[in-house]
Amino acid sequence: MYTSPTEDEYSVDGKITTYPSGGYVADLTEHPEQASSLIRDLEANQWVDQYTRAVLLEFNILNPNSKLFNQVILIFEYTPDGSTLWTTNVNVVQLYRYAGSAGVVALLSEIGCGIFVLVITVVEVIKVCQNRQRYFKEAWNVLQCTALVLFYIAVGVYTARCLWTVTVVEELMNNPGKQTGGVC
Repeated sequence: MYTSPTEDEYSVDGKITTYPSGGYVADLTEHPEQASSLIRDLEANQWVDQYTRAVLLEFNILNPNSKLFNQVILIFEYTPDGSTLWTTNVNVVQLYRYAGSAGVVALLSEIGCGIFVLVITVVEVIKVCQNRQRYFKEAWNVLQCTALVLFYIAVGVYTARCLWTVTVVEELMNNPGKQTGGVC
């Protein structure tokens, strides 16, 4: 099946050239018998021929024990003289930030930082209530308010990212071997 290149998909760098998204795609399933049958059919129909410049094998591995998500791309490029060059791209993503002892330290540090910023927020709100418009005439006060607003925006984005990660992982776990809409 041929898929057209799209702007929201990444291109892949090989040793010879960069390959855009799209091309002829054979989707192997998680069932070994069906995947083997499809590979035999592709071979019988000469899916890879003298006009083929590259074959990309892409797969994702989710290891729930280590909380790591691995995206693997194997690129087999065919040169004009008939030789094959191969390249691997492996991207490892830690899905859960708070795994292990380092995660506990990170969590406690973030909780401490959050408490500290909440105390500063209360102090600044008291200052605004006392001084009203005079409060905003000092540059440091404006800078402090800007920093607090940016902190709360960052917390909102981080929370959204954590919720999105949980949703994507659940979707991957419930649909093994299927392409999910949330994975980048």
